[in-house]
Amino acid sequence: MSYIYHGKTDWIKQPNRVVETFRSGLCMIQQQYIRRADDRIDYFAFREGDAIPTDDSAPCIDGAYIFPAPSYQDMGNGFISCTVTAYGRVNTTGVVDLNKRLGPYLVRIFNVNTGSLFESYNNTRFFDVATYRFAARKSEFVTAPDTPQLYIYAQDGTRLAIGVFGQFERQLYRRTESYESTSYGEFLEVIISVTAAGFEQTTIGL
Repeated sequence: MSYIYHGKTDWIKQPNRVVETFRSGLCMIQQQYIRRADDRIDYFAFREGDAIPTDDSAPCIDGAYIFPAPSYQDMGNGFISCTVTAYGRVNTTGVVDLNKRLGPYLVRIFNVNTGSLFESYNNTRFFDVATYRFAARKSEFVTAPDTPQLYIYAQDGTRLAIGVFGQFERQLYRRTESYESTSYGEFLEVIISVTAAGFEQTTIGL
């Protein structure tokens, strides 16, 4: 049967549709069309950046768009095939993976009498690391959320207490280690790595 695509009736959709969803929520849809090679071929029926029909974009929540440009092949049997790949997304929340890394921990000694600050990285600690994966439109700017809370641990696995304890204090914050964005046409796959960070400081000379 003939399939209507952007007003064209000469390409016939094939029943070999492929859908692949990535952990970020990015979704790839691949569809093949054929038509007789002895007719005048319309190579502009499918164009990079065009939205595919709504019926073909499921399970994407806000459309799927052709990327990259379609590929064409002479099948050698009187037909030309066109393979169309499109990308969309199945959610806007993405996914987060939690891990730990072993690394140096900053220790400070501050002398209030001299105003000097001594810093060293002699201590080794475990740090929570969150890797966020999102699918976003190219017009959107994605940042990592503030959750979940990330912590720092001693080598025996004990979570470090945070706060001021007399002349001794520990501070905890989040630091973005990497931000990667890969283009799939209308949509991006964004991967952000955030780590727990902090230091401990002893103030002397009080």
